[in-house]
Amino acid sequence: MPGRVHHVSFMWVVLAVLGCLLACTMPAQAEQPAPQATPSGAESGAVDNADENLRDPAALAELKRATDFLTALPRFHIKATVVYDVLQEDDRLLQFEKHGDLYLQRPDRFFADIFLDDGRHRQFWYDGKTVALAERSRNLHTQIKAPPTIDETLDLLEGLFQDPMPLADLFYSDLTPVAERAFEADVVGDSLVNGRPCRQLAFRGETVDWQIWVEQGATPFIRKLVISYRELPGTPQSVALIEVWETPEKFSDGLFTFAVPDGSQWIDLLILGPRRSEGGGQP
Repeated sequence: MPGRVHHVSFMWVVLAVLGCLLACTMPAQAEQPAPQATPSGAESGAVDNADENLRDPAALAELKRATDFLTALPRFHIKATVVYDVLQEDDRLLQFEKHGDLYLQRPDRFFADIFLDDGRHRQFWYDGKTVALAERSRNLHTQIKAPPTIDETLDLLEGLFQDPMPLADLFYSDLTPVAERAFEADVVGDSLVNGRPCRQLAFRGETVDWQIWVEQGATPFIRKLVISYRELPGTPQSVALIEVWETPEKFSDGLFTFAVPDGSQWIDLLILGPRRSEGGGQP
């Protein structure tokens, strides 16, 4: 009989000494981390002695136009879908999907509402002092002390969760590492993303490749992001499509404020393991 493939396999890890974690000790890790979606963070530091002949100035200029525009936005709302591969123990790549909304207000507010393809529903609140997390589909929640800026808080969350976050690098206040860590940069050409004219850019770092689709015109929103992990067997990918960009004058006062959901149970901390095949899929 073929091995049975679970759509999702995960574990809950309760950390008794939360204070040690927040004091920058090593966070608990999942059994086998899923690849992290960090086109700029997969390599430590900028690429040294990059051959400038491989870095098309037009690609770098278009990337800078997009990242400067994004970091100058005081607040925004996006609606996105992320499709990502997870390497199984038998070396197969299985593909999963999640979608949701993110609301960000610089320098110290965000709220995320995320739905996974197995039915799980997660929400995250950050108000400049704490991060609250709710697993709505299981009526579980937690709240931890957080750093005073979005950048530092994203670093904290990246350490806690071994789960693809291909959009996270776009939320930092400084996006210059996205270009600095590329030793190749190319303009692929014009492309349509959901009917919108975009310019497709391709980059190569030491261990990952990434592609970015920048909307043409006066508002260079990033409409698509693809990350390929060359160092992993099978070269798994994360693909993010951003269907909606909104830049309102203000958000409601309560959007970033956590309120305990009715019937929800407190846990100390929640860490999800990667999805994998239980039976190995062998005949």
